[in-house]
Amino acid sequence: MRTADISRLSPAMAAPEDRRLPNRRRAASAMGAWESAPPSIRTFPRRKGFFSGVLALSFVLSAVGAPAASARISGQIRKADSDAPVPRAQVRIEGPTLAGRENSQIIQKPKSDGRYQLDVPPGAYDLWVTAADFEEVKERLEIAAGAVLQRDFELRPLQRSPYRVETLKLPQQMIGEVSGVAFTPRGSLVVTNRRGDVWIRGYADARWHRFASGLYEGFGVVARDESDIVVIQRPEITRLRDINGDGVADVFETLADDWGITGSYHEFSYGLARDTAGNLYASSGLCSFGRGVELPWVRGRLQTAQFMPWGGTGAVPDGHRSVAEYQGWVFQVAPNGQWIPFASGFRQPLGVGVSPQDELFISDCAGAWVPTSTLTHVERGGFYGHPDGLKWHPDYRDKKMTIEQLTQLRRPPSIYLPRGLMGTSPGQPVWDLTGGRFGPFAGQVFLGDVSNLLMRVDLEKVAGAYQGAAFPFLRGQGLRLGGMHHAFGPDGALYLAQTVRGWMSTEGNEGIQRVVWTGETPVEIQTLRLTERGFTLRFTEPMGDPAGEARNYQVRRFQYNYHPLDGSLRINQLEVPLAVARLQPDGRALELELVELQPGYVYEFVVGKNVLSRTGRPVLNATGYYTLNRLKSGETRAGPSRLVAKAPEPLRPGNPVRGEEVYRLNCLVCHQEDGKGSELAGTPDYTLPGGPLTKSDAELIAVITNGKLPTPPAVNPMPPWGNVLPPQAIHDVVAYLRQTFKQPAP
Repeated sequence: MRTADISRLSPAMAAPEDRRLPNRRRAASAMGAWESAPPSIRTFPRRKGFFSGVLALSFVLSAVGAPAASARISGQIRKADSDAPVPRAQVRIEGPTLAGRENSQIIQKPKSDGRYQLDVPPGAYDLWVTAADFEEVKERLEIAAGAVLQRDFELRPLQRSPYRVETLKLPQQMIGEVSGVAFTPRGSLVVTNRRGDVWIRGYADARWHRFASGLYEGFGVVARDESDIVVIQRPEITRLRDINGDGVADVFETLADDWGITGSYHEFSYGLARDTAGNLYASSGLCSFGRGVELPWVRGRLQTAQFMPWGGTGAVPDGHRSVAEYQGWVFQVAPNGQWIPFASGFRQPLGVGVSPQDELFISDCAGAWVPTSTLTHVERGGFYGHPDGLKWHPDYRDKKMTIEQLTQLRRPPSIYLPRGLMGTSPGQPVWDLTGGRFGPFAGQVFLGDVSNLLMRVDLEKVAGAYQGAAFPFLRGQGLRLGGMHHAFGPDGALYLAQTVRGWMSTEGNEGIQRVVWTGETPVEIQTLRLTERGFTLRFTEPMGDPAGEARNYQVRRFQYNYHPLDGSLRINQLEVPLAVARLQPDGRALELELVELQPGYVYEFVVGKNVLSRTGRPVLNATGYYTLNRLKSGETRAGPSRLVAKAPEPLRPGNPVRGEEVYRLNCLVCHQEDGKGSELAGTPDYTLPGGPLTKSDAELIAVITNGKLPTPPAVNPMPPWGNVLPPQAIHDVVAYLRQTFKQPAP
């Protein structure tokens, strides 16, 4: 260990301007069926909000009742649960043919019986129906001259999560690229940011002060007390100590710097976590290399050749590579200062967490050799998938290995996080040890994502190894992007450190938020556990009788390809019929017996809309994914199957409704909601007259499927999505781009 009195030494390195490659954001997503409308009116339903929807919509087309030069839209707005008019409802229609009106729109309040009527010129419109405490509905309409459209809406009461998102006010001097968050034993809030600062908000007076500065991209923190802070920065793990009691670090002590680093524009050191024995855990991600971007400098040995050379055609699918020592590894620093290469096989091991049982868990981001993002229990000496870091392993660095040998060596992830619904780039796992102050999920794992998503994981140990279920927990509702690091506070709230610089626009997306439980019990799947013949679901609330009917559940199973391509489609996917659904008298425990139960699959569970609590509330997050690596017997190999997959459906014309969902879950973070892209991410502007949408559908589909190398001076490639999104989803998203950003196919 080396110490420096900061009064005599300036920091060893200054942080260069950081340009970062956007993380891959991909997921396959199954959308509902598309029904074509009459030729004079094409409707494109678009729902605002994660839980928004409409129970019933009807329309009747007529050729009478309106002048030929105009069109009429009328109908009634009612409550879905009673047919009564919705109080304080509002109808708003907007379109370019209304350019002479303020904001190009007409706003109308329905009559007391809920009826409304709008007369508009022919054209394309967005129609909104809103009401306080009800779900908002948005419809896309194209109306011909002389048409009369009746549009009735039945609005559902707004289903809100009983969790409140609050944004913390930061000091004016703090740059809000907050990359690490922790609490001292007394309750002071400690954060790092990527601009090299450490800030503390005191437990007694809630006042902020800067504890240290001059670090090189801090990315995680462990707070021993208000005068003793440990951080990880790009080149080292550093202990910061205030020895004279003035609230500012005087001594910067290097605890470890034994791994290699380079000057790559996309390279990070992650962490930080500490177990009860005092061991520290951190990780080093792979750096971007091989796309013509030079490495301006390197610390330690440099090996640019891949451990497993790319044998396919064209460019290497994923430019992330271990070129400096121990990139792609997790390491441990013992209390005596010994640095230990702990485990290998990671791509971007962004989330580093230690469980209450002192077990290490790592989240990794999807890409080559990592078919979708994961959460994994990591043990010393284990190999977890990405082979490039094996070039630094004393037992493997001189070996040539096949994919079959790597498969045998690889330890599977404890939890797969399917792209889209379960985010794209997961952050730090933290355990709910609040004693019930965060709701009915004590002991479970929470982790954020680079998208505006918070996830929940229910782990269990089966035949000696961890596996379990993952659920969406909170999406939107004021939650910002970039939730990389998290910590539960002494108030029982979950604090999120948020940074997105280099991936997308930073405006309004960086800082600190906290998630607070309001005290109302959410209706959720609390746990999902393996049994001998299937699974047991336990709900947070007693459920009504339909919860015991097998027809109200859909179960699928699927696998992923372990390969060098950038991500994987779901493979071997099929429906798994339920043999028995048995709801226990308490209304909370549900036993599901499957016709067939095989290890080596991810099982997807979807709870139907008819499943309500005894108080009439639906399940907030109705989808869960159980990673079944081994059966209760310990068996890990699947046997012969009696189940037969359905024949693939023929490719249909692109559906912009389904395409909107694909875009939201996979594309929005880089390409932005308005389609104007991000200069930081290197994504183009779809709205420009000479932009990408001037290409034909076939050209766009080819780019999305195969990816596209950057045009200098840009360095960020468009990754190939053909390994991740099915062809139908790619056609759907092209249709959505055409419709939304108004660039017809050439």
